[in-house]
Amino acid sequence: MKITLFFLMLALPVFGGEWIDFFDGKSLQGWTNQGDANWKVEDGSLTADSGEICLLTTDAKYENYELEAEFKAALGTNSGVFLNTKAKVADEATDCYEVNIAPPSNPFPTGSIVKFVKVEGQGEKDQWRSYKLKVERGTITVILDGKEIAKHTAAKPRPAGFIGLQKNKGKIAFRKIRVKKIE
Repeated sequence: MKITLFFLMLALPVFGGEWIDFFDGKSLQGWTNQGDANWKVEDGSLTADSGEICLLTTDAKYENYELEAEFKAALGTNSGVFLNTKAKVADEATDCYEVNIAPPSNPFPTGSIVKFVKVEGQGEKDQWRSYKLKVERGTITVILDGKEIAKHTAAKPRPAGFIGLQKNKGKIAFRKIRVKKIE
């Protein structure tokens, strides 16, 4: 019996932590506005459309994890999801991993990992889209709308940092935001 149980346990997948919802659809609880952008809750999503370029960051820091979020960017919007980030970013190459949300004319359009991997052909859509992002020991994986489109392994993995949503230019909205730590 013990041997059977042992082999059964080996066959089971190993998972990290549990999924944690970051956004309740009603408030900014658990988030910090790192500037003067007008982050607010609108129609069950976190939105911003004016103010300085800044991040809305989680209150907790994370190092190895999976993140899922849906976003809707008005045409011409420049935004992004910042992983393992500082509250204020001076250089995307050293202060964070930025997965961009930007028009095709941007040097790093939607799906790109800014300063590391340029992704083209994902278009610009004024509709809800989904990101599944994974940070594991310095390897960043980007899945956009169910398709893996980018992967990058940093020469020196970033330490634990905040998860940030960027308001840069245009109207951006995020919803269904959740994280799962990787053990």
